[in-house]
Amino acid sequence: MILINIDSLSTTELQYIAQQEGLKDWPSLDREELIDALEEAFGEQEDEGPSASKGKVNRSRYCNALTDFRGNQQRINGLPGVEELPESYFDTSIHLLLRDPQWAYAYWSLSPSAQQTVFGEDGQNQSVLFLRVQEMDLKTFEIKTFDINIGLEDNQWNINLPTMGSRYLVDLCWRDARGDEKSLAQSKPIQTDQPYWQHHLDELSLDQNLFAIHVSSLITKEGELVDNAVLRDMAQTLSKGVL
Repeated sequence: MILINIDSLSTTELQYIAQQEGLKDWPSLDREELIDALEEAFGEQEDEGPSASKGKVNRSRYCNALTDFRGNQQRINGLPGVEELPESYFDTSIHLLLRDPQWAYAYWSLSPSAQQTVFGEDGQNQSVLFLRVQEMDLKTFEIKTFDINIGLEDNQWNINLPTMGSRYLVDLCWRDARGDEKSLAQSKPIQTDQPYWQHHLDELSLDQNLFAIHVSSLITKEGELVDNAVLRDMAQTLSKGVL
């Protein structure tokens, strides 16, 4: 469903929706008349619903200020100002986004020319694509790397970040039949911070209220603890009696 602020639509857009909704005399209506007609039409459709639902707030439609365009994908793409996003922008790039302290999301694109370079014009080159993840410790500046094999059809990946308190970036790489490796694109770096408990373990173990404050952020609205790596690590450390 696409929610549209009906007051922000142009007359052309209002005419298009009115035509798709089957409103009569839509070509002769001015802007205000189109808005009134569409709101009236959507209101009538609401009244046709089950009587048990009347008088209740319908979260899928707001006839006073918002309306939803209930067309199929082809009709939506025909709406003025709506364009379908391309699958590729014909460039070679890779981007890295931080999801949480231990996971990142990478997505990339490979241009036709880069595909030809890697796999050859006939696609017979025995080359492989892979992601090279670089991890830098922010205290020691030590750098570690690990590789993730990917296929030509892949364009996104969830990457586990082994160590909190590090900086990460990822290269989109390829390896030819001779074993030579080259980078096609490199992401901008992202940084993860060490969790609070790593520097305040003694305070958390002795102050029940402080412990509850930090653990409460890991509790769902149903009252259950989430399966969180930080929480498991903290619980394991505290249970060992290291203090």
